[in-house]
Amino acid sequence: MESQIEKISAVECRVRVQIPWAEISPRFAGKLRDLQGKARLPGFRPGKVPPQMLERMFGKSVRDELARELVDETFQAAVTQHSKVPLTQPVLEEGTLNKDETFKYAARFEVPPEITPKDYTGIAVRRRPAVADEAKIAAELKSKQDELTELRPVAEGSERTATQTGDVWTIDLDGHIGPQKIARKDLRVDIGETENEYIPGLAAALANITLDQVGKTQVVRFSPTQERLKQELRGHEAVLTIGFRDLREKHVPALDDDFARDTGEAESLDGLKAKIGERLLEEDKNEAERDARKRLVEVLLERNTFEVAPSLVAREVAAQVDLFKRQVQQQGLTLQRLGITEQQLSSQYRPQALFNVKAFLLLDAIGKAENIVVAEDEVEAELKEMAAERNQNVDRLRATMEKNNQLLLLRAQLREEKILDFLMSKAEVTEAPDPVPEAPAASESSGETAAT
Repeated sequence: MESQIEKISAVECRVRVQIPWAEISPRFAGKLRDLQGKARLPGFRPGKVPPQMLERMFGKSVRDELARELVDETFQAAVTQHSKVPLTQPVLEEGTLNKDETFKYAARFEVPPEITPKDYTGIAVRRRPAVADEAKIAAELKSKQDELTELRPVAEGSERTATQTGDVWTIDLDGHIGPQKIARKDLRVDIGETENEYIPGLAAALANITLDQVGKTQVVRFSPTQERLKQELRGHEAVLTIGFRDLREKHVPALDDDFARDTGEAESLDGLKAKIGERLLEEDKNEAERDARKRLVEVLLERNTFEVAPSLVAREVAAQVDLFKRQVQQQGLTLQRLGITEQQLSSQYRPQALFNVKAFLLLDAIGKAENIVVAEDEVEAELKEMAAERNQNVDRLRATMEKNNQLLLLRAQLREEKILDFLMSKAEVTEAPDPVPEAPAASESSGETAAT
């Protein structure tokens, strides 16, 4: 076999392969012999059809099949011979197999770009100071408060007769919003809350239901909150037959030292706030570092321009779309229900996918230039840390990750972090907060209106 490589572009090559008929002839004859044993033709006993007749009748299909096999068998060897790494299956441009002739074929395939990185040290990088945001501390306290909130039956002898904010109804519903039918069992409705409502506006529609409706059924009509409703359902009324199964009151613990002790994390409310603040500060520090590293990579990509194989971007887009679909499915939703198509998602993810692929290729090239590798003891240390976090045996975790090809991914992630560590150590890092976005310019006179 002889082979040649032609460079079509920075990310596409063509391989030309020649295989002498002398190497092919025995296989061609073997296929005809196999066919002779299987062929059933009128006037001939099984296995007695003359080879010449078989070749005349089936020779072309046999040669076509053999040509495909030869391409599959020789393509990888041919490109490896020329130190090329194909990213795609070969696209055959020419390759007809004729008897007694050298088999010649040409095939295109994509390859990674050859990158010689430059100007990757001494980059000016801004990193914002980490902060423990008071609003986030309050939100976490609220989350812990929600976890410790109890749902209790309305106390016997209570004088109230109607639903109030803080009540939780458990209902069954059956009905429709315009053309869409709706049915649910054991649906929880938190009165006074609008976040994550099954039907936008349902909690408000049940805000004045009397307590004597427990165990009864009632038809409820209301106009759902339009801005939180799917476009095709806007303008339609909700008509629901609701079975009121149960009513509970929320008993929210006060934010005090007893509450802090009940969380099991601190002995006082101030101590709990301090502990949450420390954790949020550490999380924000890590996020600030990730932001700085992304800005560094953006500068690197501006300084190092190169073409990317379309197949690499397509794979990254497909991976992002698949991840989104799995996250949506875990929430019991579908793309159709969200009003999104896969094509729209692909278009949305393509810019980030292109950035991810180019960043990976450039960082890999820098890692090779600087001989940055990950030692086995570094992988082992990371595995031990992961096993401790998951409360798993480290050997079992390693075996599982090897089986799922996750260990290769872990090594790649560790190497990328080492490369970024190196680049940040060579960068000129300054600590400065994020710039405040400029406010839109005010109109010169109050009578002006925006152009449409």
